Amino acid sequence: MFLPVRVKITLLVTLIGLVVAVPVFAQQPRDDSGAESLPRMVDVRKVTAEERSNLPPLMERYLLDEIKSLRTDMQGMRTDLMREVVNRQLEAIDKAISYSSNTVTYFFYFVAAVGALLTMLGWQSLRELKSSVRSLAHTELRRLSDEFETRLSALEEELRLKSQVINENQRQIERTQSLHAYWLQANQVTNPRSKIEIYDRMLEMAPGDPEVMAYKADAALMLGERDWALSLCNRLLAEAPESANGHYQRACANAGLGFREAALADLHRAVELSDAMRQPAWSEVEFESLREMPEFAEILGPRSETEGSRPAE
Repeated sequence: MFLPVRVKITLLVTLIGLVVAVPVFAQQPRDDSGAESLPRMVDVRKVTAEERSNLPPLMERYLLDEIKSLRTDMQGMRTDLMREVVNRQLEAIDKAISYSSNTVTYFFYFVAAVGALLTMLGWQSLRELKSSVRSLAHTELRRLSDEFETRLSALEEELRLKSQVINENQRQIERTQSLHAYWLQANQVTNPRSKIEIYDRMLEMAPGDPEVMAYKADAALMLGERDWALSLCNRLLAEAPESANGHYQRACANAGLGFREAALADLHRAVELSDAMRQPAWSEVEFESLREMPEFAEILGPRSETEGSRPAE
């Protein structure tokens, strides 16, 4: 009866375990007394070499035969596997040699056919064919060269433009980051002169920025420099006439200088451009001279209970 190698190994290991366990159970003492039987403990000690060698001769012979049979089967399987691998390799080599032989044969047939054709046409035809092929190849190579040169030029120009755009965007990002840092620094500073210094550095990076000019005019008003603030607001509104904050700051400067009509006009324009300019105007110090005028209340409308701060602060 032929059994698989895995089944044979399993049976052999089970049989060895049973044979080794028989002497162990045989050596356990029996208690024949009439006392109550206690649960037996399993002996888990290691089997000594002497106990392992005390096997019946027939059992040893059977185990040796089984091990020999297993070894023989494994050697047979290894031989079959090697034979199969060698056969596959021989088949692959045979196919490669056959393909190479066919290729060489067909190539020689082609060369022979071309040679016979050239012999039939004569050397003159061969010379003309060679000249025509050379001229055609030269013309085609020139066309391809011009085409690739045109494409490369266009690609270089596109890459140059993209590089300029990338560099400009990078500079813009750096400038924006610097301006943001200056804004944070200006918000933390309470001294108007320090604020003006920060705004000057910002104007060096962004000349004529309406928002920066408005904040600088507000700092000048804090210092009492109304003429300077008015000049800044005029420059601001010349570049950005729709700046609500610029009209508001110029209204403050005109009101401080006593130009009440101009101040009311600027305030009216600021409120038209941004409704948020109404509430801060009620608490603006520079508008103290305008509060008694009825036009001031008409421009600002009803006063809210929560008055905002100055827009530029």
